Amino acid sequence: MMASGNLNPADEEVRWYAMRAFWNKTHSLMREAQEAGFRTYYAVRTVDSVESGQLEYREEPYIPALFFVQCTMSWLREFRYRHYSEIRIYTDKPGGTPAPIRDEEMDMFILVTSAHSDGNVEYLGEPKPQYVQGDLVRVTEGLYKGAQGVVKRIRKDRKLIVAITGVAMVAISRIPMCYLEKIE
Repeated sequence: MMASGNLNPADEEVRWYAMRAFWNKTHSLMREAQEAGFRTYYAVRTVDSVESGQLEYREEPYIPALFFVQCTMSWLREFRYRHYSEIRIYTDKPGGTPAPIRDEEMDMFILVTSAHSDGNVEYLGEPKPQYVQGDLVRVTEGLYKGAQGVVKRIRKDRKLIVAITGVAMVAISRIPMCYLEKIE
């Protein structure tokens, strides 16, 4: 256990941190964080497949072994010490200290990766796009309501990009144009 004297007040602020687990330890590491009273997040999606003539659903991770813990820096340092060979914590490059994730970025990432779309989105927008690559937009309706991101073109299709700086990025397609509003 780390000594409790001379703690930096910022060490006790609860922030989100990203880490990658090795050797299939994701769930046990997340359970340990939860038992310590901290919130965790592991982005999964439901996929369907036909097995032996039966339609089956299973969850699979968006980004295998990547998980997030909302905890204090002091707990994270102790956790890293105990599990040094089992995890890699995302850090800021210059100092190598764990890099906290802004709450707004994490909220958008959770919103986008936890929405379950059946893929049947009807296009309701105008024939000519009113948003161009690089525009910052907010989704106003539908499954991803409240998500904010940047419009990018990937494989000839416009997508909304939501990112956690230095950690992960997801792209959402088939959002009706009428569900977007430009953020100035």
